[in-house]
Amino acid sequence: MGNNKKKARSCVYCGSQEDLTIDHVVPISRWKDFRVKRRVLDNASNCVVCCRRCNEEKADTAPSEWFRRHPEYLARFRKEARYISDTIRSICGM
Repeated sequence: MGNNKKKARSCVYCGSQEDLTIDHVVPISRWKDFRVKRRVLDNASNCVVCCRRCNEEKADTAPSEWFRRHPEYLARFRKEARYISDTIRSICGM
């Protein structure tokens, strides 16, 4: 028998494994603020696994502001958010 353990999913910001949701890193509602087409933000390259607490607290906050409030989350985000697009990385200041 092989090892079929799944990798535990956790919040890309705080690391919690409880009450997970999906977060749009750059809020779709802010597409005009970032001068990108809405469809650029409304796709999988702008989505990460996130706990409900972080998702609700972040709400429609810009990524730069969110990481200013929570600098301890940035290193984890950089490590865990592997599949975001270059456009999203640029908006996040990465």
